[in-house]
Amino acid sequence: MKFNIEFTKRAVKELKNLPVQIQKQILTETIILETEPYQFKKKIKKIKGFKFPCFRLRVDTSNDSYRIFYGIEKDTIFILRIIAKKDADKIISRIRKIDFPPDV
Repeated sequence: MKFNIEFTKRAVKELKNLPVQIQKQILTETIILETEPYQFKKKIKKIKGFKFPCFRLRVDTSNDSYRIFYGIEKDTIFILRIIAKKDADKIISRIRKIDFPPDV
């Protein structure tokens, strides 16, 4: 099954604030999600305590590590946030408050 990928406005803004090389790497990882949103055993983790299926994809770069938080609704993957690993714990509580599926 192939999934559609939708970025929230917030995720697009966060992506644009990153260097171009990191943007490319993150987009490459999200494209893979279209066909395998659950398959990366070491890179993907299901986040517990959400009212909707929420996952975290780890993207490691040469200088830093980023987290892509996404939710799945039927055949659509919603990219909710793209943040540096150091900010991930702070952001999870905010993601829990998001109405899902979000407006894109």
